[in-house]
Amino acid sequence: IIVQSLSVYELDRKVEELKATLFPLGSRIRHLQISHSGLREIDEDAFVRLAATLESLGLISGQLQQVPEKSLAPLTQLNALDLEANQIREIPRYSFFGLSLIKLNLKGNKIGKISEEAFAGLETNLKDLDLSDNKIRIFPMTSLRRLENLLSLRLASNDVAHLPDDGYSRLNTLNFLDLSSNNFDIIPVNCFRCCPLLKTLSLYRNTVETVDKDAFISLIHLESIDLSNNKIVFLDIATFRANPKLKSIDLSHNHLHYIRGIFARLPELKELFLAENNILEIPADAFTGCTSLSVLYLQQNAIRRIDSRGLATLGQLAQLHLSDNYIENVPKDFLDNCENLSTLSLDGNKIRDLEAGTFSKAKQLRELRLQDNEITEVRRGVFAPLPTLLELHLQNNAITDMETGALKSLHNLQHINLQGNLLAVLGDVFQVSSDIGQAGSLVSIQLDSNGLGVLHNDSLRGQTSVRIMWLGHNRITRLQAPLFRDLLMVERLYLTNNSIFRIEDNAFQPMQALKFLELSMNRLSHITLKTFSELHDLEELYLQDNVLRKLDPYALTSLKRLRILDLANNHLSLLHKTIFQESLPIRTLNLRNCSVRIIEEGVFKGLNNLYELNLEKNHLTATALDRLDIPGLRILKISNNNFSEIDGTSLNGLPSLQKLTMEAVKINRLPSDTFSKNLNLGKIILSNNLLNTLPGSLFYGLEALREVKLDGNRFGEVPYEVFINSTTIEFLSLANNIIAHIDASRLGGLTSVRELDLSRNYIMTMSGFAITNFSRLISIDLSYNHLTKLPDNFFIHANQLRKINLAGNKFHQIPGFSLSGKNIPNLGWLNITGNPLVKINEFSGNIKYPSVEEIHISNTNLTIVTSQDFGVFPSLLHLYVTNNLISQVSDGAFQSLPNLLTLDLSGNRLELLPQDRFKGLEHLKLLNLTQNRVEVVENFPNDLKALEILDLSNNHISMIGQMTFNYLGNLLKLYLYGNWISTISQDSFNSLKKLQVLDISKNSLENLPLGTLKTLETQLQSLRTE
Repeated sequence: IIVQSLSVYELDRKVEELKATLFPLGSRIRHLQISHSGLREIDEDAFVRLAATLESLGLISGQLQQVPEKSLAPLTQLNALDLEANQIREIPRYSFFGLSLIKLNLKGNKIGKISEEAFAGLETNLKDLDLSDNKIRIFPMTSLRRLENLLSLRLASNDVAHLPDDGYSRLNTLNFLDLSSNNFDIIPVNCFRCCPLLKTLSLYRNTVETVDKDAFISLIHLESIDLSNNKIVFLDIATFRANPKLKSIDLSHNHLHYIRGIFARLPELKELFLAENNILEIPADAFTGCTSLSVLYLQQNAIRRIDSRGLATLGQLAQLHLSDNYIENVPKDFLDNCENLSTLSLDGNKIRDLEAGTFSKAKQLRELRLQDNEITEVRRGVFAPLPTLLELHLQNNAITDMETGALKSLHNLQHINLQGNLLAVLGDVFQVSSDIGQAGSLVSIQLDSNGLGVLHNDSLRGQTSVRIMWLGHNRITRLQAPLFRDLLMVERLYLTNNSIFRIEDNAFQPMQALKFLELSMNRLSHITLKTFSELHDLEELYLQDNVLRKLDPYALTSLKRLRILDLANNHLSLLHKTIFQESLPIRTLNLRNCSVRIIEEGVFKGLNNLYELNLEKNHLTATALDRLDIPGLRILKISNNNFSEIDGTSLNGLPSLQKLTMEAVKINRLPSDTFSKNLNLGKIILSNNLLNTLPGSLFYGLEALREVKLDGNRFGEVPYEVFINSTTIEFLSLANNIIAHIDASRLGGLTSVRELDLSRNYIMTMSGFAITNFSRLISIDLSYNHLTKLPDNFFIHANQLRKINLAGNKFHQIPGFSLSGKNIPNLGWLNITGNPLVKINEFSGNIKYPSVEEIHISNTNLTIVTSQDFGVFPSLLHLYVTNNLISQVSDGAFQSLPNLLTLDLSGNRLELLPQDRFKGLEHLKLLNLTQNRVEVVENFPNDLKALEILDLSNNHISMIGQMTFNYLGNLLKLYLYGNWISTISQDSFNSLKKLQVLDISKNSLENLPLGTLKTLETQLQSLRTE
């Protein structure tokens, strides 16, 4: 039996060698993959027993340091080898000799050197080679030129800057070449003559600024080229003259200004991507002769002018995207030759008016986007005839008027969006015929966020296909019965945030299919028996934020499928027993802030599906709790009432309760049997009450209890007795009480606690850690107490503790031994902000914090950062030392932090920043120095070569020198606003090849340094200079 495929994923990391005995004698496998392993070595006989059958082998995401040549040698049947994501640095000569590989994947290694004979033996077989994501600096032509049948070569994400040309080396069979994410900045003349049969070429995300007009002159078979995400400003009209077979060109995200004639006479071109450039116009000859073009992307440019002949030869054009430009006028005959156009996007422009007939020749148009323009009216005939149009987007314009019958000709329109306009009146804009058999095609109508106060009774006439309708955020005051007479299929209706005070009886009667009704934020005061009488399929009803004072008895009786009912923020002082009828399937009921004082007995009787009930912020007393006889209820929210007289039977009617929220209900005591019938409780929130003690047996029997919040009460000490057997609690908060001392030995029952919040108390001392095991504790918050020190054995048995917050206490230095790796080996996050620190640590050579990755030391009394302060944090990634009194940073202060990614020194008193202060920060990504007093910025050192974000705003800098940022080649964002800068050297930004955001606003510049900014033209996405 042959095993067709065997995959081993997440092999034990302890296994570092693949031994010869792994596969028994007689093993027959065709395809083998071992991924995500710790494999470093492969025994030379590891695959011998598979040699007769193995056709493909994958050793992926391992730790291989080199190609396992001897192990592969016996695999004569192998045609595909995948060594992706290992640690291979070199491909020596004859690495694959004797194999018959067709496909070889070496992606994601660290390959920097490839021998000239690396692929010896694969000359006639290898067709597909992937060398992406390595460290290759020079195109390996000498290694590849012997591969006689190579079809596909991937070299993406390397450091290649050019293709070598020795005059004779060729890749004569290559038809796919991926050079994306490399370092090409120039594409010189006849650059690719070594690949004469190339069909697909990708140069995506390089730094190309210049393309020679004859760069692609040898690529006569080229079909697809990707030059997107570069810095190209100009292309010669002859750039693609030798590439008549081009089918796809991607030049998006460059800085092209003009496209006159560049794409002319490319008869096979089907897709052209020009989005996110700086194109200023569409001239008459932009696409001349592109008779096959079907997809054209021109969004997010700077187009203001469109020549009426610009699309004259594009008879096959199906998609045209012109969104987010500056177009004010669309010539009436612009689309006359686009008979196959199905999608047109003109949204995000400056269009104010549309001439009748503009779209008349585009009879195949299915989607038209005109949103986010400045259109003020829609006249009859503008969209005629457009028989196939399905979607019309007109939202967020300034439309005040739509002529009667403006959309009459759109017989197949399914979606119309008019939200965010200025319509005050909606007449009969659709003019659907009342003849038998005639019906509207619309499925959705969006009219929300207008100023609609009047809906004509014929506005929706004939719209029998509508499924969803938005009328929210208007000025509608009443709903009349004839308005919805034809909406027989509507399932969702939004009427939120109007001024509706009256709904005529049976106004919703035609809506037999309605499932969702949103009537919140209106002025309804009364719901009658006939208001919703015919809505038998309604599942969700939202009536919150009205002025409801009365629901008639049995007003909801016909809503046999109602699942969600929201009545919050009304004035229902009495819940009478006929308000919710038996057998209503309500699952979620919200009665928050309804001024409820009385709940009659039997109100919730028969609501067997009720899962969540919210009665917060009413005027209820403990007697109301006796009315809550709801056996199936899981979630109860009753905060902000007055339950000071709660007794042991108050919650007895809720045997299935899982989550209880009783915040700010004036409880000063809880009987020991309060939760005796609620044995499924998993979360209890009793915050902001008057409790100062709890009976020891309060949580007895609550075996599902996971979270308890007791913050904001009056506990003078931890109610230890109640936690003696609370072995299931994972999250416990006693924040904002008046606790002065913590005895950890009395919290031994909290064996499962993961997060403990003791913040904002008066804790001065802590003890009892020697014998208490907090083996699952991850986070402890002791912020804003009165601690001056911690015991030496602080949480000594909490081996999983990762996060400690000590902000706002009275420490004068980091409590070193207590938090050291000896005590808390996995501590990763520490906040010591808001303490009166005068130094960071005790400088003891025995104290280390080996796992700490993030520290916050802000708002302290620190005045200096010394060279010894952070040597005890070898794993630190993020350091925030903000808003202190620091005026001096010692030489080499951060040199011991080689892995640091974030350094925030903002809000201090630094005046000088000598470059040696940043020694050793070779991986730093973010440096924040805002709001200091820096006057002179020395040249930033080469150590900061990985820096991506630099904030120097709000200092006293007066000048930027020529070499200041010379080594910051990876910088993406530079903030210099709010300084005193009057001079910026001409070449200051020349080395910032990746800069995307520059802010030099609020300085003392008399003239904008245009020459200096010129070098950034092709890359900046955001520039602030005001």
